[in-house]
Amino acid sequence: MTFGDRPFWGPDAPLPDGITRRMMERNHRRMHRGVRVSATKVLGPHDLIDGALLRAGPGAVLSGLSAAFLHGITWYDADSEIEISRHATGQGRCRGRVRVVRSDLSLDDVMLIDGRRVTTPIRTAYDLGRRPPHWRALGRLDDLVKAADIDLPSFWRYVVEHPGTRGIRQIRELIPHIDPLSESPPESWLRLLIVEGELPRPEAQISVLDDNGYEFARMDLGYRRYKIGIEFDGIEFHETAEQRAHDAARDARLSRLGWVVVRVTGDRMRDESDELVNEINQHLRDRGAYR
Repeated sequence: MTFGDRPFWGPDAPLPDGITRRMMERNHRRMHRGVRVSATKVLGPHDLIDGALLRAGPGAVLSGLSAAFLHGITWYDADSEIEISRHATGQGRCRGRVRVVRSDLSLDDVMLIDGRRVTTPIRTAYDLGRRPPHWRALGRLDDLVKAADIDLPSFWRYVVEHPGTRGIRQIRELIPHIDPLSESPPESWLRLLIVEGELPRPEAQISVLDDNGYEFARMDLGYRRYKIGIEFDGIEFHETAEQRAHDAARDARLSRLGWVVVRVTGDRMRDESDELVNEINQHLRDRGAYR
């Protein structure tokens, strides 16, 4: 008989026959005070979440990015802090990688996922969308709205019904910019950069077909009418010579069909944002967008 491989509350754990508490403690390492897990267990996000909830005790609710992870977001850093929400008068302190947030959650703000108390998708989006910086918040909103299939009119009603909180202006300004078609946070940040540069909002995930009607290219962002494509080149997808050759061949094919492609890196967004916006604006101007 064993304790399994999930975190457990050590002080009250019933001991199998023939197992002493000292033996249990020797074979199970400490995660938090009172919480143990098998010494051979490689901890993943679910284990870290379960350990934090056990330590927090009754009344704790998983929230923020941790809740978004359980709602199925794609872009989650396994090294992220585990966020626990407690009532404004509740006890608990931030320790290690566990962040305790004071929050007045209603019963309607909380749901169960596999036995864990978690903020609902809309409440999770409400919390993440109010946190600066605004560009990071938009990337998380795009990801969560897509993963949890959040209805945007319902989300807007929730925001309107919960005014007067920190960051409320930010989330109200971000909601019109949410696009669940975005496939990565950098794409969301790039789209926001373009819109804040006072350019028309680009379309996401533009499919380009060949003469036989088959898709041979799908661009992150762009303006279909003016045949302007905008691609974010992440290092992990475009770092090899083979990948760069593939990009060049595809761009040449797009060029023959009248498309122009603007390639963007993270460094360029950070260091040359004005030049980038001006380049896209010039392409729009050259192709008659402002006539």
